[in-house]
Amino acid sequence: MSVTANLSADEVAKIKHFTELESENEAVAKAAREFLRVVQLRELKTTSGHVAYEDVGETMEALELQEGKGNR
Repeated sequence: MSVTANLSADEVAKIKHFTELESENEAVAKAAREFLRVVQLRELKTTSGHVAYEDVGETMEALELQEGKGNR
């Protein structure tokens, strides 16, 4: 997929420096992918501590036992 982005020469130079890539296309693509990775990590961090996992072990064990009975 092709995308056109208007960046200043300074911005492109910084992206090339931080990505350690000479190709402008490759550097910008790597920067965009890294941005997506960082955003996903931030989202994951915000959900940390909000997942109810109490009694999950007992529930999973009961489900496994039910599945085991159904396979016989």
